[in-house]
Amino acid sequence: MNLRNVSLIVAVLLVVSAAPAAAQENLGDLVTQYGYNWMIGKWTATGDDGQQVELEYKWILDKRAMCVNVKIGDFKYHGLIMFVPSREEVIQIGADNMGGTWNGTWGEDYDGAVNRNERIERDGTTETMDLVFIKVDSNSFKLKEYTVESGSRASQASGETIFKRQKADTAKKGAELDGTWVGTAGGEYGEWTFRISAGKVEIKGPDFTFYSGTVTLNTKTNPKQADFKISKCSMPEYEGKTSLGIYKLEADKLTLAASEPGSMSRPYYLESGGEAMLFSLTRK
Repeated sequence: MNLRNVSLIVAVLLVVSAAPAAAQENLGDLVTQYGYNWMIGKWTATGDDGQQVELEYKWILDKRAMCVNVKIGDFKYHGLIMFVPSREEVIQIGADNMGGTWNGTWGEDYDGAVNRNERIERDGTTETMDLVFIKVDSNSFKLKEYTVESGSRASQASGETIFKRQKADTAKKGAELDGTWVGTAGGEYGEWTFRISAGKVEIKGPDFTFYSGTVTLNTKTNPKQADFKISKCSMPEYEGKTSLGIYKLEADKLTLAASEPGSMSRPYYLESGGEAMLFSLTRK
């Protein structure tokens, strides 16, 4: 996959106008004032190489920042958007699993929000592009890409992609995981038991560890997603928080990678490491 295909989708709606922004308290205020709330949510598109593009724009930290998740085939990107009051500027930083790092700033022109975005390769080479977001209707937008050389944008767009809003009803209570599951976590000593029924879950682990709450599945993604919202726990600091997970179901074998409750990052792979735990479970 070439850099152009990646850059078409590694961007978000955020915008800072030429007017002074000092009066704005946070990023959410800016997005609301300039009318870009319609961009929040999950979107899909087909890239010019035929691969499906998945994007999610999600508020965090009381709308003082936004996280961005992107997936195209094996490519994955995670970014963070924030407003810097002292510079009256919205910035974007991020990284991808191909070794690239990303830096961007935001503005606005007559078409819509503009992201001037730079990707830095592992060897230090860079490429800069302008990405322009144009609203079509409440459920679609057009993304135009322009090359940038010596600080100047090309007169003609080099690419154009249409994004469609992902239907909200893709998330559902998880009937396919209903049952009792028993296994281990990350090869560690001790048995874990998951009891799931009609969207409710009870989890017991070694050393009197327990969790209870609800589980919501999204079976439309690859890998599939499972979100565990914890209402009671042997560790009170996790109560009211959500563990974001991905899973693979093969007959009565379940592989589940789940983040630490409260983490904003969903695991990308079915493996342990960092804040993620990997469960290998069998249905009883």
